[in-house]
Amino acid sequence: MSAPSNKNRVKNHHPKVISFRTTLDGLNIAAKQSILWPCHAFNISIPQKKKSSLNVFEETVLRITEIESGDTVKIAQLTCLEKELVRFIQNRLNQLNLLDNRYELSKEGENLLESWRSNNEKNIEYFAGMVFLDLLTGKLLPYIHIGNIKQEKIKSVEKQFVMLDFGSIGKSKSQKCRLISPTKNSYWKIVPDVNDIIRAIREYKKKYKRHALLNQGVDQCPPSVPMTEAISLHENPELVYLHCQAIIQVGNPNLLTTDGFGFGFSESFANYLINHAEEGKFKWVSSFKAKGVIKDLSSGNNVVGKTLNKSYKHAEISRRIRNSQNSLCKIKELRLDSSNYEREYKREIESGIKNIYASLEWAFRQVVVNNPAHEWEQIFNSQNYRDNEKLLYGFAKKIGFRVTEKNQSLLQVKRGAIKQIERGKVELQPLLAIAFAGANSHTNHPLHNLAKSHAVFLDHALRLKKYRDPIEHGSTNELDLDKKILEELIDTTVPIIISLVPGVRDDLETNVEFNAVGDINQERLKANIAIEKALGIAFIFDLSKDIKEQLIRAEIMLEKYSDDKVIEIIKCYASVMQHTLQSAIQDRKLDFNGDKMRDEAIEKIVQFGFYPTSGSIPKQISTVNTKRLYRAVQGSSTTLGAHLLAVFLLGSENELIQLGKLDPAFVDFIAILIRLRGHGNKHQSDFSRDDMESLKNKLFKAIKIITEVF
Repeated sequence: MSAPSNKNRVKNHHPKVISFRTTLDGLNIAAKQSILWPCHAFNISIPQKKKSSLNVFEETVLRITEIESGDTVKIAQLTCLEKELVRFIQNRLNQLNLLDNRYELSKEGENLLESWRSNNEKNIEYFAGMVFLDLLTGKLLPYIHIGNIKQEKIKSVEKQFVMLDFGSIGKSKSQKCRLISPTKNSYWKIVPDVNDIIRAIREYKKKYKRHALLNQGVDQCPPSVPMTEAISLHENPELVYLHCQAIIQVGNPNLLTTDGFGFGFSESFANYLINHAEEGKFKWVSSFKAKGVIKDLSSGNNVVGKTLNKSYKHAEISRRIRNSQNSLCKIKELRLDSSNYEREYKREIESGIKNIYASLEWAFRQVVVNNPAHEWEQIFNSQNYRDNEKLLYGFAKKIGFRVTEKNQSLLQVKRGAIKQIERGKVELQPLLAIAFAGANSHTNHPLHNLAKSHAVFLDHALRLKKYRDPIEHGSTNELDLDKKILEELIDTTVPIIISLVPGVRDDLETNVEFNAVGDINQERLKANIAIEKALGIAFIFDLSKDIKEQLIRAEIMLEKYSDDKVIEIIKCYASVMQHTLQSAIQDRKLDFNGDKMRDEAIEKIVQFGFYPTSGSIPKQISTVNTKRLYRAVQGSSTTLGAHLLAVFLLGSENELIQLGKLDPAFVDFIAILIRLRGHGNKHQSDFSRDDMESLKNKLFKAIKIITEVF
């Protein structure tokens, strides 16, 4: 609540809290916690050109009057305006004392025109604003507040909680907020410079544009970037707290945190809470995430057998994919003896194709929003479609897509079509043009990954378009459509969309239906929470998806333990260990003598005290195939034993000494794991649940040590 070693701050017992309206529509919230995020608020002055009180027509008439005096007819001819309109404007300028009664320039009018021509400070006005520096990360937040800011009323402060009163008098609503207090190690002394503020304004404008394109009712507008960098900043900041919301959705373990300004969510805030979740003041994060579990599925909204209200990070894309998949499911459930079979079959086929095509269009819309190419928009707008086609042909070939005479038609973008994007229209071809242009200029553009995995994307997009266009225009009689084609189009389009917008994968995986074939008992969510409690939220957050998936799969099987699941759980543990060892040395590829590599690794195992002699090392380790070991050293995925020996070949002396101190039985554990796994077909009928729990605890210890040491 207070900065260290600063008497002025210590006197302020009540923190200053500011709050902006946040829209949480569409979220299926299981738990919500108001939090107060610490920031330094710096007052700034932004110079901007003074806005004229006249509209463009009034300015034009005033400027022409200086040359043509008050001749209404001549001004009308020069401006191509109606004479009555010119006379109306002249009357208006006369009322403002800018023209006299003969419609000639008055002294005030002359002074105004002179000020427009000059570059003196009379044309500049300064806006008071405020920027916010995150005290926990030291980063200037992408938001500029212009004008005064409202301070929320604090009802009480008790340890780490603050009770706020929101709303007007008589209708206020109390809310308990968790205070995220800065520490002595926070970024108290950081002061942003002018360039930081300019960057913050530009980032805010991008964020605003993206948010306004994808959402309705955005009422906060960023200031324009100053004409000059003559921004003045008061270096004595004020400690303030942003009112944010930490959110857990039903059946979803991901922590969401609002950005505090009403523009969606902040990955930075959420990641900070997760990465420091094991600290004393953030231990609440673990129990908070567990609230996503539905304790009684038969109560409340009666979700059994029904679909929960879904929320998506990329709603316009993911909902359309779900709708196309639902159409396919409905087709498969149609009864042949139904009198409406053919009509319903056709309707669902057409709906499914329209939705999957629209989801692809919205995916490209998201790509264009995230990767703008403004410099190319004017070029496309100034050329005819043939010139644009030649330009885009070169881009597509350079990126790595296969372009043919047929699919080249997708690259024909008519003059002016790009402007429709800014007006909210979502159409594939102009979006493709901007995306190709962006990928031509930026090597990290998502289209480069798409070209590697789907080089024939243009063929697929053209085929999908040829199905969709007749449906859209009501001429489907000649189309030979069936459920196999729809299923194929969905199966081939969804991976393309995920390549463009990876977040869609999480939407489709976590927003599942709770029905007879769904995850009614929320097994994945419970397993995720269990391994987070065992290993720590921050540790699990940093694990690769492959390792995390194997841990969740093993935890689900362990919860329903039976003899037939033993070998599958062991195989999961072995896979986790192999991926962990491979990740530890993945950037340490060196050349070794293939014949002596294994002997050298075994000598190091003995040297660092894991076994007294080379003869006592289990055969699961000592007989590792040298070819597999060589591939493991080069970074390829081979076997668990090979990656263990590769760790000893590539690990530094200090790392191996530390590994021996922390876990002297580490190598023996790997040997046991390899022996238990065997070839994946041995039945461990005498392996009890307690034995498996012990093996799991040893695995957790091993992967934490490897991750910490290497």
